[in-house]
Amino acid sequence: METLHAEGDSPFIVKDDASIAAILASEYDEPEYSPCPVEGCGEQLLFAEFDSHLELHAAEQDAGDGCDHVSKKLRLEPEIEATFDTKLSHALRNIGGDEDVSESPSPERQATAKAAWKGLLKMPETSSKKSVADAPKNVRRRLGKSELGPHANEKQMPPWLVKLLETDGATTTVNRLATDGKLRKAEVCMNHAANIIPVLEQLLHQDKTTQYAYLCDPAVRHVSKLKKEGGFCGYRNIQMMSSYIVGARSQGHEVLGDKIPTIFEIQDFIENAWDIGINAQGREETGGIKGTRKYIGTPDAQAMFLSLGIACDAEGIKPKKDRKAADPAHNLLFKAVEAYFANGCADFDPKILSLADRLRGHSMTIVGFEKRSDGSKDVIVFDPMFHDAPNVTKFIGQKVTHKSPADLLKAYRRATHYLKRFNEFEILKYVENTLLTNI
Repeated sequence: METLHAEGDSPFIVKDDASIAAILASEYDEPEYSPCPVEGCGEQLLFAEFDSHLELHAAEQDAGDGCDHVSKKLRLEPEIEATFDTKLSHALRNIGGDEDVSESPSPERQATAKAAWKGLLKMPETSSKKSVADAPKNVRRRLGKSELGPHANEKQMPPWLVKLLETDGATTTVNRLATDGKLRKAEVCMNHAANIIPVLEQLLHQDKTTQYAYLCDPAVRHVSKLKKEGGFCGYRNIQMMSSYIVGARSQGHEVLGDKIPTIFEIQDFIENAWDIGINAQGREETGGIKGTRKYIGTPDAQAMFLSLGIACDAEGIKPKKDRKAADPAHNLLFKAVEAYFANGCADFDPKILSLADRLRGHSMTIVGFEKRSDGSKDVIVFDPMFHDAPNVTKFIGQKVTHKSPADLLKAYRRATHYLKRFNEFEILKYVENTLLTNI
């Protein structure tokens, strides 16, 4: 029974070290994803991202009641809510509390456990990194879940998702309070929010902790995901950059026309860029992205814009290893972002500078920079994972007066405590009035 079984190999067959190593390597070297428990999110998250992600959901759904409890702020998926009991982790029961408290296994503990298993099974200390290094140099490595996400091997996204994405950018008619106090009908796009920048400007003016800030052009829209669409953040950031190009009729609007490209059109643009030799290795590394949910990166976004004749620069931000007192990555990011916005300004307001023609993006789109009165710094972002809270959108086109502007700004600020967890960043900068040659 242990060596021959009608249904295939018995699980009790003793295998050699190499086969065991292959099994464990495939299980441990790839990151583990779990779905966000919030109803309608659909995002697949790494364990390290859960606390900050849920906290931002709380800000997204904030009703302004001052309550910090998950049960009152977040609607959870029914099957997940049914499993909630007194054994919930501290992080899930106390969103917005101590950021350093978490019951998730630390990287050190995970590494220790993995090393222990390797020792017991006499596994070699090699990893996928070594196999890549030992591979022939003319063979390019196919990317996996670490780079392409949980659907790295998907050949085609499910039909229900295709149907959902076809509604991207659809408009609806709503009643909004006009400046004269009367309700008026307005056409709005539920996941392409316009005129958020002017609201943020007024909130920053009213926040006493703001020393000065820069903001991008008000034409930039906050493009958010649709319900349960999952991880298309790279595409959403491309759409946000495109919203400026289209809205301000800036360089490249002749190519994009009068509308923001859809996710399917962006996939076509990127694959066409590969076809004409721009970041051509992208197809080999991804196996193609058309019709899939594979993640895209900065090189893919840059390839698309360059193929359309739209100038943009990509930049990697990483501390130098040979310097003992090197600035951490988040400080380098702050310097790069402030310099980018400051170089584009025409005049200076000691409190706020609304900046035209400047936008840059990563996994989220940076729409501003802020220095606080205590010397700390923030980047102001449009995060495609989240929608604007009702307490923000109700001020669109209105004069903003709020007793606690910091409460509304929280969802848009990314400060040191959030950014310091990352060792490096990539940014893509739109370059105004630059002609492209020799592409």
